[in-house]
Order: sequence, then structure tokens, then C-alpha cells
Amino acid sequence: MQQEVVTWNDYKAHVREFDAVLEHAKAVAALLVAESAASRPVHLGEQIFIKLLSHCVVLRGLAADPNGRSPAEPWNLPSLCAMARCAVEAHDAFEYVAGHEMTDSERGFRLMLWGLHDKARRLKMPGDTDPADPQVAGIRASIARQQADLVGHAFFAGLAPELQAELRRRMDKGDPPAFHLSQRQRCALSGVNADWYQAVTMLLSQYVHTLPSTVHQLAASRPGTPETLGLMTLPIVITLPFLARVTERMAGRPPQPPSRTARTMAKWRLMAERGEITPAP
Repeated sequence: MQQEVVTWNDYKAHVREFDAVLEHAKAVAALLVAESAASRPVHLGEQIFIKLLSHCVVLRGLAADPNGRSPAEPWNLPSLCAMARCAVEAHDAFEYVAGHEMTDSERGFRLMLWGLHDKARRLKMPGDTDPADPQVAGIRASIARQQADLVGHAFFAGLAPELQAELRRRMDKGDPPAFHLSQRQRCALSGVNADWYQAVTMLLSQYVHTLPSTVHQLAASRPGTPETLGLMTLPIVITLPFLARVTERMAGRPPQPPSRTARTMAKWRLMAERGEITPAP
């Protein structure tokens, strides 16, 4: 199903759907803040959900006002795509840490690898790599201990020999990955069409980066044309399934969404699973 945007009213309709899901997500977040998480993975999942929600709030604030009488120019598109790209990545991290069905052993392994990746990246940041800095020495010692724990973990022992060797190689280089699964494998576990995921993330990145083709395209865009309206709707359309998916994961208890919002969330989730969302660039 192609989500075609031909008129200003089409754009408004998509923004209204986004607003409905966003308002429900805010209600879920308010409930979570008032409660305490039962475990570390659950707490991390809630924190990532709040991060994704924050990206969506900013995205909505940057989007052209649907109550305007006439379409606006699409110069905010790169910023909108940047927020959408952040939301997509937050969804990916949420699923890996808290969303997928897995054993406690695998979840513990994933959290260790995810944390190890974070610490290794910190050592690559300019200004944070002075060997004489006690804090840097402490991070290096922590990484060494965590790598040893990771290799000795029961779940690591059950991985395919090729994957074990690759993880060891990456750790020896000081570059442990954030995930032990490929993007395609993570999409399969998340219930997201992998080809669609790759297509939309590449499309968003095209507009985040300053490239000749996208600069020329924005300069040549004219408000109100189907092509420009499609561009303006692109980040909204791509972000909606990811916002809906994580919100549904977090909303296993009240507040339940209004019936119309629930149908909207189910519709966009299904489109992502089938890879049916093909917004025209």
C-alpha cells in the first residue's frame, strides 16, 4: 500500500494520525513515570521509550502546521529526517534490550555487550583518551573485566563458532559491536520487514546528509505540489510505525488507546511488517 500524498488535506490526515498516536504515547509515558520499573531491562526499555517519544515530540514541533491555510516550503525536511532517524534507532535499541522474546541468559548477554560497546566508544572520544587520566584507566579496566565476563558467559558459549570468533576479533580491536545480531536478524525478531527498514533508513539518511541531489531537490521544490507534500510527509509516515510499535509494547496496562487510535496503530504496525509503506522521495 503506497501512502500517497497529493493534496494538503492528505498531509493533514497523516499528521492527525501521528498526533493521535503521539498523545496516547504521552499518556503511557506519564503512567510509567509515576511507577517504578520491576527490573533493569524493563527500566532500560522505559528509558529508551521516553527517548523515542522525545524525538517524536520534536519532530512534530518541526513539522508544518496542518492548520495552516496553505502548504509551507519543505526546508525543515533535513531536521525532520534527523529526528525520524533517531526515532528509528531508538526503536532498534528498545527491541534488542527489552522488546524481543528471549531467555534471561540471552538478555543478560545482550545488556553486557550493549554496555561494553558504549564504554569502548567513550575511549574514542577526543579529550577522553589521556592514558594518565585515572578515569580513562578505570574505563579500560572495566572494559577488560566486562570482556572477560562476556566471553565466559553461558550464552556466549552457545553461539556459533563463527560469531564467537567475530566478537572476539572486534573486542581485540577495541571495537565491540552494540548488537550480536545483524540488522536483518533484528528486524525478523522485531516483526519489521527488513528490506523496507533498510530502504527507509537510507532514505532518511539521504536528507540528513548534505548531498548535492537533496540540496537541489529542496531548492527546486514548490509548496503545494504533490512531490513537495510527499517530502514533507515522509518523516511522519516513516516514524509512525516505530512509535506505534514501541508504545504498544509499553502499554500492556491502562491507559488503553481510544478505539480509533488503536486501529491507527494496528494499521501502521501491519504496514511495517509487510513492508507496504513506500513514500515517494
